[in-house]
Amino acid sequence: MAFKSMNNQQFQPIMRHWRIIFFLWIILTIFTSAFGISALVTSPMHPIYFVLVAILPSTLFLIISLITSHSIFSQIFISLKNLIFKNDSAITFQSKLPIRYIVQLVSNATWITILLTSIVVLFFKFTFQHVDFYLGNTFTESKEITESVIRYLNFFPEKLGLISFDYKIIEASFIKDGLNDAARSLWAKWTIIMILFHGLLPRILVFTYYVVRSLLHSTPQATVSQPIVLDQAEEKPLVIRAPKVEVHGNGHYQVALDITDQIRLSSDVIKLNDIEAFQQFELKHKAEPIEKIEVFVDGNLMPDRGLLRRMIRLLNLAEHATIHVLTQDEYQKSMWHKHLSSVLVEGEAANYDIQ
Repeated sequence: MAFKSMNNQQFQPIMRHWRIIFFLWIILTIFTSAFGISALVTSPMHPIYFVLVAILPSTLFLIISLITSHSIFSQIFISLKNLIFKNDSAITFQSKLPIRYIVQLVSNATWITILLTSIVVLFFKFTFQHVDFYLGNTFTESKEITESVIRYLNFFPEKLGLISFDYKIIEASFIKDGLNDAARSLWAKWTIIMILFHGLLPRILVFTYYVVRSLLHSTPQATVSQPIVLDQAEEKPLVIRAPKVEVHGNGHYQVALDITDQIRLSSDVIKLNDIEAFQQFELKHKAEPIEKIEVFVDGNLMPDRGLLRRMIRLLNLAEHATIHVLTQDEYQKSMWHKHLSSVLVEGEAANYDIQ
């Protein structure tokens, strides 16, 4: 059955599994964050150190994910989903969003949960426990540097009226037990507002942007020569493909895998029958991605793990790809059809009718 004809009843179990694993993921994140932040809250607390530990990792990973379209949290989440629901490989085809959208949605949802949980835990800690604040440290007691850091962090929150900070308490904060209740309350509010403004707010803005982009994203229409098919077989595929990292390349290459001399191909086709030739081609085009690649395979061979994995490695080098299965045997066509439907993603097609 073609993917486009898959009805809502067939689609619902797949989506239910995604919702289940995402719900469990968020619950796990909440509990982990709550226990972690509770362990970090000790008295006396260094407010600047605490704030920087809370916001710097989030900011750093946000910048990395925006530049590279990669996130540790999203990779763990996808791997966990594939591990628990191995038979739901069809989700690869229904998800027409670019990989950078999926990465940002999962990553930012996770960080929003972490930061929001941290703020809630801090609020209850500051409300029901006595926490003192102390700015002393091992290397320097420079009140000027400390005030500069605080002014830098306060610049936009003060402009927006989120906080009115009394800089006179900085000097008193270098003395142990030197703060009154009003000063401790100000430090508690300052800590929460800094995490909210510098940590949570950027994540919410980026998350909202990618939610809107995802809702507005339109999938290009598939061409006639792209018969992507949902595998309805109950048995697991030989190979489950990991999510493809989005690539942009140049050039059009034709390559052949395990092709014998009995099969006549154009002289432009590069034969990658031995491991050395394959590795050299792969190494070169990892550094120089391809816009379109055509892979020719002998369809009379069985689609075993080794062949499929080498094929996937070639597909990952190119922005678009077409696989040509060279066989007239109907049974062999059906075998390849079944296994390729489990590994092809958007922008990739298979042709089973080569003359």
